[in-house]
Amino acid sequence: MLHPGMVAAASGVAAVGVVCAFFLWSAAPAAVAMMVAPGAGGALISKAAFLANPQLYFHLLRHAGVAAAVAAFA
Repeated sequence: MLHPGMVAAASGVAAVGVVCAFFLWSAAPAAVAMMVAPGAGGALISKAAFLANPQLYFHLLRHAGVAAAVAAFA
């Protein structure tokens, strides 16, 4: 036999689980965040790759050209 307090506790635990799942799911990053490549005329590159090593991006941009820099950070 179910006690009303047990039903309320079970529904409370379920509600907390749903709220936690919502916030964890909504906080998960997108598969690949893209950004407009600086100095590349509107081409898109990976934001994570650029933030990890912007110095390499600008080195490639200056020495190898736009196509090489965008390809390396795509």
